[in-house]
Amino acid sequence: MDNSPRLPTVSLVVAVALALLTARLASTGDPGSVFRLSEIQIGLAGIALTLAIFGAQGLISVALEGRQLRPGRIAPRLTDPLTGAILLLVVVLLATAWWLASSLLGGSGVIQVGLAAGVGCIALALLLVVYKEAFVGDEAHFDRRDDGIPW
Repeated sequence: MDNSPRLPTVSLVVAVALALLTARLASTGDPGSVFRLSEIQIGLAGIALTLAIFGAQGLISVALEGRQLRPGRIAPRLTDPLTGAILLLVVVLLATAWWLASSLLGGSGVIQVGLAAGVGCIALALLLVVYKEAFVGDEAHFDRRDDGIPW
């Protein structure tokens, strides 16, 4: 089974293209107007973020598991780089939580609150990807059932 980096790379390229399209559509408003996104722009940004997360997870998988996958059980593997990444992402997540809380309680603008929440969501998603690579040994194990149940 081949673990190719082509699809994650294409996913990241499409995510960047959608993000640039969203930014271009958002900047076509009146000069001096408040920055607002329409429903389509929010959807494009959501799709871009989803593709970026899938692409990042795919490239992390290629980097950690290699190009040739071997079926079977894999033990959890917590390495020094994964430990460092988990520590860094936890610190980033705590910092963005502090930033979001102080923005909400301090009466900051909508843009600052949204930016803090968005950075926190991205940090949480990356933390879950790294955690999965470090601690989840095997996600699914397919064996034939020989217990007499027909399904």
